[in-house]
Amino acid sequence: MSMDIQLEIVNCDLCGSDNSTIIYNLEDTLYHIPGKFTLHLCEGCGLIYLNPRPSSKSIECLYPPAYYNSFLLPIDREDIPIIRWIRQRKIAKRRRLIEHYSGFKRGILLDVGCSTGLFLNEMSRAGWEVRGVEPVTFAADFARQYFGLNVFNGFLEEAPFIPESFDVITFWDVLEHTFSPKSTLKRASVLLRSNGLLAISIPNWDSLERRLFGPYWQGLDPPRHFFVFTRKTLIDLLDQTGFRIVGWRCEVSGYFSFVLSLERMIGSKNRYLAHILRELVNIPGMRLPFEPMFMLLNWLKKGSTIFVFARKK
Repeated sequence: MSMDIQLEIVNCDLCGSDNSTIIYNLEDTLYHIPGKFTLHLCEGCGLIYLNPRPSSKSIECLYPPAYYNSFLLPIDREDIPIIRWIRQRKIAKRRRLIEHYSGFKRGILLDVGCSTGLFLNEMSRAGWEVRGVEPVTFAADFARQYFGLNVFNGFLEEAPFIPESFDVITFWDVLEHTFSPKSTLKRASVLLRSNGLLAISIPNWDSLERRLFGPYWQGLDPPRHFFVFTRKTLIDLLDQTGFRIVGWRCEVSGYFSFVLSLERMIGSKNRYLAHILRELVNIPGMRLPFEPMFMLLNWLKKGSTIFVFARKK
């Protein structure tokens, strides 16, 4: 895979200002994509964003196959029963959250940035009519070929969907990857039916991990994450794009996020030790002793990921 990353200079996506303060100068210590990536804080509205950042022509370079390795194996083919149970519990929890906040047991759902299709497959098996959007060809092909899903390979703004054709649109760990969250959410608003549900999960700026790991926090993930949202900037973004928030939840275990942050920190000094850590993480059952701690962090809303649910105004 070519690592010829093309960069572009951008203004703040939320307020349009070009007045910002540098927070961090970052490197990709996870997949070692070359270059320095600078994280800015907008002085106008507080949005945190990468500038300069990779252009849309570089999208395939940012996501090596290793990025998707942990998602490829279908849950029902997981060899270890307890790991299969944990993975199924996590994805079923997302389905139940959608059913709870939408009020539907069946409907038409669009998953933006659907990756290799595990969540769409879960919803389809539960009786939902599903569509997906995925810009990375490798992941879109897997979702279509393995699960037989209807997945558009590209960006949401390009997808030929009919306005007001979806009951629910989901962005699981995706909004921070988009080139313009404002444009993307405006398009989502057009595609949602009146009072339709928008579901988003994003890295939690208020998490304990962010405070512990600083520039090595996995929630920053340069150069794949173009934005970091605080509670205020996400509220402002949703309000500007036609949504009203109906719920906030901290609902996902932070084990792998925590380990990836630790791996980034170690990898910045010693890649060999980081490789050993990755091997240890994959030992069956290694995560189990840590689950109570992450459950407590989620209850305190200090876990690695925050879920936000909003309705179209």
